[in-house]
Amino acid sequence: MFFYIILFIAISLDLLTKYIAELYLDNKINIFWDFLYLEFVKNPGIAFGVNVPFLKIITICLIIFIFSYYIKEKDILNKKKSHLISRKTEGLLFDLAFALILAWAIWNGIERVLYSEVIDFVWVKYFAIFNLADSFISIWAIIYIYLIFKNK
Repeated sequence: MFFYIILFIAISLDLLTKYIAELYLDNKINIFWDFLYLEFVKNPGIAFGVNVPFLKIITICLIIFIFSYYIKEKDILNKKKSHLISRKTEGLLFDLAFALILAWAIWNGIERVLYSEVIDFVWVKYFAIFNLADSFISIWAIIYIYLIFKNK
């Protein structure tokens, strides 16, 4: 249940931030010197603006793969049957990491499939323009990788 609540909250947060960006970011807003900006952009590409013809298919396959991988890993974690607090905490972190990664991947995927573009609004000069979901997918993927290495 925790997993699905987090999934719902994360998708809602992503919708809210993109709605606020579309509503209020008419002009570029300088946040940090000439390096970090907020700017509303409808991005037809993926990472670093890469746009390939079968992007929608790749997106759907990636979301299905992430969800399938979560179910498989959750079963492995449940079979350990440890009653230690650290195992319970790791299980919650595992659920949280996957729920957040999946939620933001799902909503970006829905935008890409339905509208052929994703709303981005955080621009780092000489690097990329992205949204909060992109950032949090990366952060929680790193946390998940940490959990994998910690358990091995």
